[in-house]
Order: sequence, then C-alpha cells, then structure tokens
Amino acid sequence: MLFKMKNIVLFILFAFFISDLVAQTERKVIREGNEFYNKNEFAKAETNYIKALNANENSFEAKYNLGNSLYKQKKYAQADSIFSQIASEFGKYTENEDLSKTDLAKVYHNKGNSLLMQKQYAQSIKAYKEALKRNPNDEKTRYNLAYAQKKLVEQQKQQQQKNEGGDENSENKNDKDKDKDKEKKDDKNNKDNKDKKSEGDNKEEDQDSDGIPDKTEKGNNPSKPRDTDKDGKPDFQDQDADNDDVPDSQEAGENPKNPKDTDKDGVPDYRDTDSDNDGVPDNKEKPVVQGISKEDAKRILEALENDEKDLQKKLKEQNAKKAKVKTEKDW
Repeated sequence: MLFKMKNIVLFILFAFFISDLVAQTERKVIREGNEFYNKNEFAKAETNYIKALNANENSFEAKYNLGNSLYKQKKYAQADSIFSQIASEFGKYTENEDLSKTDLAKVYHNKGNSLLMQKQYAQSIKAYKEALKRNPNDEKTRYNLAYAQKKLVEQQKQQQQKNEGGDENSENKNDKDKDKDKEKKDDKNNKDNKDKKSEGDNKEEDQDSDGIPDKTEKGNNPSKPRDTDKDGKPDFQDQDADNDDVPDSQEAGENPKNPKDTDKDGVPDYRDTDSDNDGVPDNKEKPVVQGISKEDAKRILEALENDEKDLQKKLKEQNAKKAKVKTEKDW
C-alpha cells in the first residue's frame, strides 16, 4: 500500500514537472517570436507562434500574435481565418487567461482590417461593429468603420455601373439584324476587337486596384519595379506598399494619379511610413478617412452612436420583459 502511494505521489510530481516545463517552453518560444516580430521578421515570428501553439493550443497570446504576423506578411485570408477562430472560441481562452471584452474587441478589429485589405467591405463593416460592441470608445475602429462604409458605397456604385453597362450591351446585341451574313459579322467583330485593344492601350493599368497607376508605382526603372517595404511584392501589386497598415488607396488622397505627399519630402504618403514627418509612425496615429469631410465623418460617428443607443434600449426592454415574465411565473 505504501509502495502504491509512493508511486502515485511520484507520478503527480512528474506531471507537475512536465506541465511546468511545457509552460516554460511556450513562454520562451513566444518571447522569441515577439523579438522577431519587433524586428519585422514576420515569417520567423509566425514559425515561433506555431511552435508555441503546438506546446499549448489554448494560448491566446500565441494565436493572436500568429494572426498579426500573418497580416503583416499580407496573408490576409489566413489572418482572417485565425481571428475568426479566436472570436468563435474566445470562451476557451478566458478559462485559463485573464481576458476582457476589450481583448475580444481587438480580435474583431484586426479581423476587420484583414477583410478590408481583401476588399470585403461589407464583412469588414460587420467585424468593426462587433469590435465596437465590446469597446465603443475605440476611435481607431470607428474611423476604420467609416472608411470601410465609404469604400462599400464606391464598390456598389461601380458594380451598378458595370451591370447597367452589361444590360445596355445586351440590348444592343438583341437589336442587331439577325439576317446579316457571316462576313459582315466577322468585319464587325474585328473592328470591335481593334477598338477594345486601342481602348485598353490608352487605359492606365492598376493591378492592385489602389487607384495609383502601375507606371507610377513601378518607379523610374520598370524592369526592376520598386518594392518599398522589401517584402518581395512590388508596389504595383501591393495594396500597402510601405506596410504601415494604412491602405495605399487611402494614403494616395483624392487624386491617386498624383499621390499625396503631406510633408513635401518627395516621398508620397503611400511609400512614407511617417507621412507628416512628426516622428510618430503612421500606423500609430489616429487614422484619417480620406475623401470624407469632417462633417460627414462626424455624422457617421453620430449615427453609429445612435445605433448603439437604440441597441442598448432594445436590450433593456427585452430584459425587462423577460424579468416580468419570470416574476409572474414565480408568483
């Protein structure tokens, strides 16, 4: 009996030792990952965070930082997937870690950013609203929400114009004389193709759809296109050329063909990590919504606040009804 008890005690001590060793390994790997992250070595940071998760799959810090490292590498879809997993399983992390609604708000904020960079504006708006439910006073989320709403309106207008153009082409096609012979049709098709080719030649290319012409983003040597953030992705294919978390379409200003240069230093804002030369990196400053006046931005924010008040009022009314029903049943 004494021998059995001794074995049990040894087993428990060994289990505690292993658990402590795993925790130390996890913390060490996360610290190393953070060091890589702060040096902008995001791929190495990603590897470390994955190692930490292998040691402890319930580590909020490792999972959250993994999402951030993926975002920094412009792996926006993968980052979105990670932040979605954290949000859906948030209760699991709160069991072992001291987390709050503010932490969940940060997860939704970063999810919104990941969707915004993929031009999934409607989904990013939902994510930002979820973030504001947990932290209504986060101004950065409010501004990003306003920017996403603006881009969604632009996207819907473009789609509408495209659809209207498609309908017009369809009507023209139906109005054609069906009795035309093959030769006339071929002549017309050849002419159309030439016109389209000519039109395409005159139109400036913009592969990353940020409004800034590829010719501008490639720089003076098109054979070796400029890569401002040295991430292996040239600026003309990169929606955030300086990797400051502010989309190029936003930093380019109202006239993307002549990108804005706030501090007049010869480096346009979309390539300048400190565009106003105030010593504070752009990604640390309060974002400014381009193309929206102060009055419009204020109206948007006031509307959001009213929506939040309406939501709180409805919740209070629902809770009051539930309480009333419960009282009646108990009585």
